[in-house]
Amino acid sequence: MKFFLIAALFLTLGTTSLLAQINFAAIQNQHSHSLASSQLPSLLGDDVKHAELFFLAPHFGFGNNMITANDLTQLSKEGKLSNQYIDDLLQKMPQQGNIWLGMDVPVLNLFFNVRRKKEPFLSMGLGIREKMDASFSLNKDFFSLLYKGNKQFENRSINLSPSLNMMLYNEYFFAIAGQFTTSSLFPSMKKNIVIKPAVRIRYLNGIMGIDMPTSKINMYTAPEGRYIDFTTDMTLNMASAIDTLEIEGNTNGELGLGNFNAAGSGLGVDIGIGLELLENLRLNLGVVDIGGINFNRNVINYTKKDKYRYEGVTLNEDGEMMELADFETLLQPNKTYHSFKQSLPTRFLVHANYGLIKKERRKVSYFAHNFSVAYVQGFKNYLSSTRAPALHLGYAYNLANYVNAGINVTAGGVNKFQAGAMLGVRVLAFKLGIASNNLLPLFYSKAGSGTDASFYFGLYF
Repeated sequence: MKFFLIAALFLTLGTTSLLAQINFAAIQNQHSHSLASSQLPSLLGDDVKHAELFFLAPHFGFGNNMITANDLTQLSKEGKLSNQYIDDLLQKMPQQGNIWLGMDVPVLNLFFNVRRKKEPFLSMGLGIREKMDASFSLNKDFFSLLYKGNKQFENRSINLSPSLNMMLYNEYFFAIAGQFTTSSLFPSMKKNIVIKPAVRIRYLNGIMGIDMPTSKINMYTAPEGRYIDFTTDMTLNMASAIDTLEIEGNTNGELGLGNFNAAGSGLGVDIGIGLELLENLRLNLGVVDIGGINFNRNVINYTKKDKYRYEGVTLNEDGEMMELADFETLLQPNKTYHSFKQSLPTRFLVHANYGLIKKERRKVSYFAHNFSVAYVQGFKNYLSSTRAPALHLGYAYNLANYVNAGINVTAGGVNKFQAGAMLGVRVLAFKLGIASNNLLPLFYSKAGSGTDASFYFGLYF
């Protein structure tokens, strides 16, 4: 049983080692604010004189709340599994284990400002992004059942079903932000506040979708183990850009471009507003990932809603089995082919930046020292959204608006605790930078439960 427990655990965690929920480093770095407008729309147009063009700016990340780099290192040093190791692992594992895995790759993004009286009036952006967002959750009781059996759950009901959700799509977006002052809108107001409303409209081209709106396999163990009740209530919707009928009919075993078609389409909206409360204090609020994708090609739906009671094996007079548990009845789903809509992982963000020593270079204002705080709240545990809020603190030093370097820490979310750094450089007409929101696995393995990395390269006009 120990083998099956560890195999199940590491199969689920192993998927994350290939590829953070929010790229805080992009928000912290003034040089990459236009890219970060996908997370806070009101950052659009910051640090832009006339225009900037980004060719490539990938961000990859993963995180989990079940196991750390130190756990893996300890297992490697011991060279074998022990009961104590498994007991310690289960003891610190949360009741609901979550794994997140994501990718965001802006392929070609253009941002520009429209000025009025030498001041930015409108900021706009358009481009293409490739995105992948996946989450997997599993109840701690599942591992406990594999390890210690069901006696521990006597007269209790536990959920054994995992939950898997995934979206892979590309988006074509148009973003616009305006900049107004309260004195221009309300001349009677004494205090002048700069207001910057922003919106991003996105056309979503669905490549693959996996959606589990319901995921329950409840197991109830009666007192003294007289019987075990299983209750299922599961819905799994899947869609893919690969035309399965064409693949099955392809006797040569080769795939051409004609085999890949969009599995669905949809719309997404991000809204935000920026408030410059003081010359050196700015507040940004946003609600992102509103909308979803309607998958209507190559769709398969699996549903199962049933009850089953297992009362052991019945023997005849000769000792032969007459009745054996029919678990196939419990797990065999119903298959249909109906379209489904998969929603985006909506989140609410608040970000504040306090700057010291204001300067200007090439008609772009900046602060030498920047202190930032951000709060992120999801509405459910789904894809890159979690009910567990995340709080971010950061500091960045801007040298002549050529070099922007910073450090940051984040508490909450899937990874629980992160610490990272970022570096942005402007050379002539080029912008480039590198960052990670979580470098802990390199320095403190006990807190290393995930990591991410991002890079950007672009032209500045």
